[in-house]
Amino acid sequence: MASSSEVTPENFVRAVQMLYHDQDATRKKIASEWLLNVQSSLYAWTLADQLIRMNQNSEVTCLSAQILRHKIQHNFDELPVEHCKGLCDSLLDHISRIELTRNTTVRVQLAVATADLALQYVGWEQPVEDVVEKLKTSSEHMLTLLEFLTALPEEVNTSTIRIGENRRQYCREKYSNCGKQIHEILIFLLQVNSSHNELLFIGILKCFAAWITIRAFDENILLSSPLLISVLDMLKSTQCSNEVHKSACDCLCDILELCEDYQKFWSLAVYLKQQIIQYLCQPYFQAVKDENLDKAQNYTRIYTNLIESILDCLVDGRQSDLSDLSCLHLLLYPLEHSDYEVVQSTFYTWYSLSELITTNNDSLIDKVRPYMEKLVDILCTQCKLDPDHLGIPPQTDEKNSKNTASSNSDLAEFRYRVQCLIEDTIYITGALNCFQRMFDKLQASSSLSWEESEAPLYIMSCVASYLSPSEDKIVPNVIQAIISTPIQSGVVHSALKYTGVRLISQLEKWISKNDQQILKSVFQYLLSLLGDIELRQVSADAILVISQQCRKQLINDLDQIVRATLWLDQNDNGSEAAQCLLKASSKLISRLTSMDDIHRYLKLLFDQQIQSLNQILSIQADTNYSSITKRLDCLTAIFRSLDFKITQEETHPCTTIVQQLMPLLNVIIVQYRSSAKLSECWSRTIRFIIRSMRFHAKLFFQPIVELIVTSYDDVPHSCFLYLISIIIDEYGNDQDLKPSIIVMSEHLTNKTFSMLNKPDGFKENPDLVDDFYRLSSR
Repeated sequence: MASSSEVTPENFVRAVQMLYHDQDATRKKIASEWLLNVQSSLYAWTLADQLIRMNQNSEVTCLSAQILRHKIQHNFDELPVEHCKGLCDSLLDHISRIELTRNTTVRVQLAVATADLALQYVGWEQPVEDVVEKLKTSSEHMLTLLEFLTALPEEVNTSTIRIGENRRQYCREKYSNCGKQIHEILIFLLQVNSSHNELLFIGILKCFAAWITIRAFDENILLSSPLLISVLDMLKSTQCSNEVHKSACDCLCDILELCEDYQKFWSLAVYLKQQIIQYLCQPYFQAVKDENLDKAQNYTRIYTNLIESILDCLVDGRQSDLSDLSCLHLLLYPLEHSDYEVVQSTFYTWYSLSELITTNNDSLIDKVRPYMEKLVDILCTQCKLDPDHLGIPPQTDEKNSKNTASSNSDLAEFRYRVQCLIEDTIYITGALNCFQRMFDKLQASSSLSWEESEAPLYIMSCVASYLSPSEDKIVPNVIQAIISTPIQSGVVHSALKYTGVRLISQLEKWISKNDQQILKSVFQYLLSLLGDIELRQVSADAILVISQQCRKQLINDLDQIVRATLWLDQNDNGSEAAQCLLKASSKLISRLTSMDDIHRYLKLLFDQQIQSLNQILSIQADTNYSSITKRLDCLTAIFRSLDFKITQEETHPCTTIVQQLMPLLNVIIVQYRSSAKLSECWSRTIRFIIRSMRFHAKLFFQPIVELIVTSYDDVPHSCFLYLISIIIDEYGNDQDLKPSIIVMSEHLTNKTFSMLNKPDGFKENPDLVDDFYRLSSR
């Protein structure tokens, strides 16, 4: 902490000089730390005030004003009550000195400091009147006055001011009753701004908006206010600057928020609705024509704020002047904008509207449906890929990311958000209706380009899962068109085939309930696409989804599916696509009734995994880590998907296989347990062996536990604790194993405590803490 002898104006000026101009980083750091110490000391009150009064240079004065504002905001309790009046007088003197307030930073800091003092100093009864009286002497004080009047309502709601809730509520009520006085001041400033000073006009609008947010103006004041007329005039004009336009937009949006309380601001809501619909549409189109993105975004904000403020009226239909749904066309204009941010800024309003419309309100749904249909039509157009786009569509899947190099593109994110919006509003547009409309687009012309065909297919894929299995007119034609697409590369664009496969995967329920021949044709088409590297993953995903839904129907095709799985696994080295097929094959194998067939197919799947692991482990190379990880993931995929329904007395089909795997799993964890990632993959494999075999895996309890304990002693990865918690979950009630579980738990607990007892042990090992508590709870 700085001492009184050190905290002098001269030392402060030198520290500021060192901070801003010294080239030595060490000295800069020393100066910064010294200044922070000064700011936290009691001497800062007097020093900051003295330096502001001296006004030696802009850097010192700016920092001094900032320190004084900080002290008032955060350390007001340090100031003795008898000194508050002196501070108040000093601040009034500072803000009335034109040579100080010409500097924007100093002006803002002093204005905020004065507002904060007004909120905290109980003895200052009339801060607004006192500041106005002090600053009314010169037109050069107008910006300072506006800064103070803007800060006052803003600061009353900020958490940085440390005042009690009673005092805060008192200030809210006190200043919200000052609306008439503030309005008169703002009107006066507006009238004296004869030179149309843009900075002053923006300040007036910001101040007006700040007082609107604390509801200082009643409806009569606002309806007759020249300020509101000025706001609307600026928004109607195509000539005003972007800065003025933004301030006018902020102001109008704050007024529109008041209109949510339409019973109190009924006339205002009706007036603003009429003004926006009648006068603020053409300026939007002009902004689009002029490629003025900022203004287009401002108008979009106004449209969405208007609709959101009267949503209740639109839905309940009782207030005739506000319940006219034709205003929804305002939300359609921004949807056609070329910038995705403008389009997406309307989505929240569409969501809000759909949430308020209950599914049993058929009459309202019928009225809103045309707007929703138009919404979907425009979004379909916006989802089009560029004609020169190469490869599959850019992908963004927030739940299960399998991203391509272009996955983070704006279009990928936009298409995903479009999907979410369409799914959430599907009960209004109707899945079949939407599907039909997109199908009609595809049939409307025989000369559609590939991107014009892909976009409707994408929208269809968003609603396909909501279709009834009984639909038999459109879906068969769509599926037939997709599976008739030539599979040869280069004949049809990859993106079009990709979206077609995605659509098929969304129709899995429909496919499972309909003609078996369609299922077989679809499956043959998907298997044929596995040879295409670009379409391999989406085809494998579709095969997995359909296999889960159509287990019984696909049993007879298991031989072909397993052959495809083995081929892909071998040629694609345990890729995610191969893992999808391993899961699909395992799910189908689990439904076989012949134990001989089960053993035969399991042997085919596991022999290839065992052979690959043996080959990898026989070679000492840096690539082993990733290769082993892939093979462990393949084993996990198989065990995770096997779910045989057998009794405790029967022998589990995987018993012999796991006996073959255990030596390999032993070698892997002993050699590579230093790798946290590989240890986690290994633990996951063991976890699903146990979960799949359940009580039949009791046979491997002892060797698995010994491996885990020795590995945890060597490298205490948290995944080992998690794996032990799985074992306890499965076998904790087994009386034969209880003694071993108790000994094992005690050993692991001692090791864990020794880790956590180290300096910052909990902080450095958050995963260890998490998994240890999970283990303890089980």
